[in-house]
Amino acid sequence: MHIIKNEHLAPTLISTLLALCTFIVFPASATNPLFSETKQEKHVNEPEIERIQVTGDRPRIYLRRAMVKAENNFYDLYNQLTTNNDFKVQCEKVFKPGSHIKNRVCKPNFTKTIRSNMHANDLADMMSSSYNQAVAFRMKNMQEKHYRAMEKTVNNNPKLKELLLSFHSKRQELLDSKVLESDDD
Repeated sequence: MHIIKNEHLAPTLISTLLALCTFIVFPASATNPLFSETKQEKHVNEPEIERIQVTGDRPRIYLRRAMVKAENNFYDLYNQLTTNNDFKVQCEKVFKPGSHIKNRVCKPNFTKTIRSNMHANDLADMMSSSYNQAVAFRMKNMQEKHYRAMEKTVNNNPKLKELLLSFHSKRQELLDSKVLESDDD
């Protein structure tokens, strides 16, 4: 044991206490409530950080192309599965009457063959209401048969049913995007 002289006692104790204090660390907020309040005040006085959130929507042309692709996939498989050539569906772009803009139209083959099979003697016969009524009657009759045949084909083929549901969901996405865009205006 070392003997410390009285004159060196005070400085030695102070240096020992300082050395021990450096090893013992207490959280400042636990020992001093004033420190925690100033820390909170500092946090309150800080300006808020600006946050920018970017959300994106797919452009309508993307949705339109996805819908057309799904529709083509459905009709391609349907045309492979159906045996009646009149019920096979062809999609094409045609001019809208009175416009220079082409629209996509998908129609079964019977829509073309009915008019070509009905013979009219002249233009006047084609313009008559009885001719138009006969065409409308045959079209309606074939449409009913076509819908029944399509429904049966879709129900008997799960892959075709999946493609039909995909087409309808893509179509609905496109329609929803048009509605949302009109709401923004």
